[in-house]
Parts: sequence; C-alpha cells; structure tokens
Amino acid sequence: MASKFYSRAILAASVTAGLLTISSAHAWYGGPWHRPYGAGAVTYERQSIMRRHGYAMDDLSRMFNGRSAFDRDEAVRLARELGEGFSGDLVRNTPPGALVAGSRTAPWTWNNFGTFQGYNEAARQSANRLAEALEQRPTADEIRQEGAWMPGNRRVVGPLGFSRHGAIPLEAVREYSRLNATCYSCHMLFRGGRW
Repeated sequence: MASKFYSRAILAASVTAGLLTISSAHAWYGGPWHRPYGAGAVTYERQSIMRRHGYAMDDLSRMFNGRSAFDRDEAVRLARELGEGFSGDLVRNTPPGALVAGSRTAPWTWNNFGTFQGYNEAARQSANRLAEALEQRPTADEIRQEGAWMPGNRRVVGPLGFSRHGAIPLEAVREYSRLNATCYSCHMLFRGGRW
C-alpha cells in the first residue's frame, strides 16, 4: 500500500515538474510561430514578409537571368514592393525579446539590433534605387557608351507583346546585386536554424 502511495506521489511530482517546465518555456519563447495570433503573431508576420520578399527576389532573378520574359513594369512593381516591405514592418515585427519557439531569427539579433536595423535600411534604399534604375529605358547611345544587360532569351514584354528588343541598364544590375548581397549577409548574420 505504501509503495503505491509513493509511486503515485512520484508520478504526480514528475507531472507537475514537467508542466512547470513546459509552462516556463512557453512563457519565455511564446506560442508556436505558425499561428497569426497570440505570442507567435509577430513571428508569423515577420516570416510572411520575408516569404513575400523571397518570392519577389525569385521573380526578379528569373527576369534578370532570362528564365522568364523581362517585363519592365512588373520588375519595377516588384522592386517597389521590396522597398515597402523593408520600410518598417520587418523591424516592427522583430520586437526586443520576442523569442518564439520555431523561429529562425538568431537569438543574438536583439543584442545587435542596431546592425539588424542598418541592414534593413540598406536593403530598403537598395530596393528603391533598383526600382528607379529599372524605370529608365536605356537609349541606343547609352547602350553603346555604357552597355546594358540583355536577358538570356532577350524576350521583353512591351506594348506590342513579346519583343526581342530591350535592355536592362547596368545600374539596375548593380543595384540588384547589391540588394541580393545585403539580404544574403543579413541572413548569414541573423538567421539560424529553428531552435
């Protein structure tokens, strides 16, 4: 009889300790990252922003590499969308101490938050300069003097549909490379595995 009592007492103590551990972890890390409410809401929003950034960068990459037709208006729209995404929502959705289980944001981000904000601002400025450079249609003289990037398949969406003529100013290529490098560096510094 006594051994049953002790077994139940040990089981109750173990369950209580387990629940306290889980609840303290929940208080520190917040709720799951994948839900758009509660403790994981900011992580959900931040990851949604980054996912949209990834899609926009992929679309731009396909246009620059010639894997899809170069549509100047769409490229400008994507660059403007990237600039707006870096305009503050990303930083607002990275509040100090918002450690959420399942997030890929490295814990040291908050110790170096000024650097994180600097990368965000550099990416915003680069995306806006990219949009401005893409809006410029290089003239024949500019192409002869400075050169221009011709996508691999040289198809361009224009007022007459697909055209074999069209060029991307080299400044747009440089700005896209700068934006890509900024994003890559920020991910290397502030993005880790899920923890």
